[in-house]
Amino acid sequence: MDINIEKASLLLIPPNVPHSLQGLNKIDESSQRHLLWLDKDWLTSMLTHCSEMHKLSELFLKALGGMYFCQETALGAYQVIRTLDYGTSSLEQLAVLLRCLSVLATSKTAVTLSAPTQCTGDIFECEQDKVDRIAKFVDENYAKNITLGCVAECIYCSPRTANRIFKHHFGESFSQRLKKIRLSQAAHLLETTHLSISYICQCVGYNNQSNFNRLFKSYKGISPREYRSKFSR
Repeated sequence: MDINIEKASLLLIPPNVPHSLQGLNKIDESSQRHLLWLDKDWLTSMLTHCSEMHKLSELFLKALGGMYFCQETALGAYQVIRTLDYGTSSLEQLAVLLRCLSVLATSKTAVTLSAPTQCTGDIFECEQDKVDRIAKFVDENYAKNITLGCVAECIYCSPRTANRIFKHHFGESFSQRLKKIRLSQAAHLLETTHLSISYICQCVGYNNQSNFNRLFKSYKGISPREYRSKFSR
């Protein structure tokens, strides 16, 4: 990937992407250069667990082959970066980074530099890493209104690929596994707590108690009330 660098250039380059930056020697020595390095594990964790960061998933997915931003975006990011003060707390420095990422996310004219290869586009070491990430994501977010699209975002792939991974490694679809996790947790709460059934219904991700009762009975063979009466400790 050859990139022609001019004044007010802003690039987003993922790891393990070979590239050549042309034109650096032509830039005035008085020009400033700023490099922001994002740790892969930190970024992955933030995109997965911070719902406010989900909008950035699409940006980083598109940038897997590298991305070039227009001068307006570059200058906007520069105005944010210049406020960075390493003498302040790490929290304040993080706030500057997040503001900078927000500028990138709102750009409408960013250009993808090259098509990502399978190696380039995969921030996970192997498919088992994806499986582990999926399992952890669903276990931690089953009570929320998550979809297959949410799961796909957490491993930076299409919903179709995420569904294939589910069927291959878990032997069931995403919706089947999500239902099983939710109802298993509901059963655990019915056994070990005195929480009302309506509250448990909400705790495991269901908004409609009638639907919850129907699904639970189909899964366990008896209603939630009967299950509590029979198995509560």
